[in-house]
Amino acid sequence: GLVKYDAALELQSYLVSRRHKITQNTLETSEPADMICFLEHPPTFTAGRRIRGKTEQEEEERLKKLGADYYETMRGGQITFHGPGQLIAYPILDVRDYQLNVRCYVSRLEKTIIDCCAKYDIQANTTENTGVWVGQDKKIAALGVHLQRYVSSHGLALNCNVDLNWFDQIVPCGLSDKGVTSITKETGKQTSPQDVI
Repeated sequence: GLVKYDAALELQSYLVSRRHKITQNTLETSEPADMICFLEHPPTFTAGRRIRGKTEQEEEERLKKLGADYYETMRGGQITFHGPGQLIAYPILDVRDYQLNVRCYVSRLEKTIIDCCAKYDIQANTTENTGVWVGQDKKIAALGVHLQRYVSSHGLALNCNVDLNWFDQIVPCGLSDKGVTSITKETGKQTSPQDVI
């Protein structure tokens, strides 16, 4: 469902702390140790670590006046947009349990998105830029992860039927010569996040 970004941050913080306690054997639970939160956000711009603290106050206010929230985050990357029609997945897991380093973890997330797109006959791929692309210049999914003592948070954002016009307000992920796309735009069929899950 639709979850405000700050509430999702609180949930992730709780789940990361919970995962650390499970790893340290200080929490007993019958629930799975690893979880994935699937959700959508209301219109929200987020700035990753690469530009954290560098956004001008005027720019932040301009984005808020459009009717969107704005947050600086601990995830990797630069600025992006999240909104209704975009499938957000926040895996909370200890990457050591899967014998993964950060790069391998991100590659697994990218491969999962590529496989998902293939189910819609979309030939998606990776490029030298982070994320998943259709061709070389249309980003269909953004990735930004954060690891705290090997436990992941943040994750991926797959454009299903999100209003792509929001991306015109920013330089998504700092790539001025690239565009964005969605499953709906590529297939010509309305495809919601619920359809993808």
